[in-house]
Amino acid sequence: MDVLIVSKTKMQHGVCVGGVTANGNFVRLLDEHGHHPDDSTNYEIRQVWDITYRKPNNPRSLPHSEDVCVISKRLKVTLNEGIAMITFLDKRKVNIYQGSISNLFEGKLQYTQNGAGFINRDNIPKNSVCFWIADKDITRSDHNGKIRYNYNDGSRRWGYNISYVGFSAPVENIPQGTLIRMSLAHWWCPDDSDVEDRCYLQLSGWYDI
Repeated sequence: MDVLIVSKTKMQHGVCVGGVTANGNFVRLLDEHGHHPDDSTNYEIRQVWDITYRKPNNPRSLPHSEDVCVISKRLKVTLNEGIAMITFLDKRKVNIYQGSISNLFEGKLQYTQNGAGFINRDNIPKNSVCFWIADKDITRSDHNGKIRYNYNDGSRRWGYNISYVGFSAPVENIPQGTLIRMSLAHWWCPDDSDVEDRCYLQLSGWYDI
């Protein structure tokens, strides 16, 4: 199956590599043992790989439905810079959310007081990744030494804050109308809190700015 690499994001251990198959499905590429690649992985965004894969023996719970274990792989081609990512996705009928951040992930996001998006186990979408074309500019707004972006449509005084986990150098502004990839982090809750398990919203990357 041909797989276009669309994202590489930082994890505490290893790298999360996201792709889209030739028939428009989302995949997250693990090694044959079900582990994430390490920092030395040769996957790069815009590459197309011919990959044989299988589903993991112990799949994670929703919304992380995209995991596949790579059995064999062969680099085929890198997309020409003249080909817009959105053109590739449109031809494969990949859903792209439009407009407000509240539309993402089937409208199932909730938000903390400081504007961080998340889902809990009461309302789980089918996927943990999506593409989005926002109706407002998204501006860099770092916090406590971490790279963060802010989307503000006027519905909240301070807008919505999103952590950035991609490898590409951060930009100061992501213009309205830019194709963006969003993701939901692993299930997590603080050890010293009674807050329930949550998957927090992350910004994985952007295309063709």
